[in-house]
Amino acid sequence: MKKKIIIEGQMSTEKSRTKALGIAAVAHGVSSVEIGGERKDQVVVIGTGVDSVCLTSSLRKRLGHAILVSVEEVKDKPTSATPTPIQYSWAPSYYEPYQHMGMYPPVSYEPTQPSCSLM
Repeated sequence: MKKKIIIEGQMSTEKSRTKALGIAAVAHGVSSVEIGGERKDQVVVIGTGVDSVCLTSSLRKRLGHAILVSVEEVKDKPTSATPTPIQYSWAPSYYEPYQHMGMYPPVSYEPTQPSCSLM
């Protein structure tokens, strides 16, 4: 069973919010962590088998102030029994055959005047 745990803490700066997210993310059983609340001072944790008291106390040790606001059960979304069919649209494919470029005509260099003036 998934739980949604909301912990309010002393997180006035971006650094403290990042620290709180890191602490909550490494807890056992956590599947989702986010910052919530109007003042962005709440950590919302969703997971299975998460110990809310242990998580609150570890946040309290590192942040200085943390209060467990609520713990509630999250209901999973019902999955539909029949999957929706996927419709594919095919675009015509054009095959351009390889065009072999013939040999280039030989280049011949015939000087009109000799390059050496002594000869």
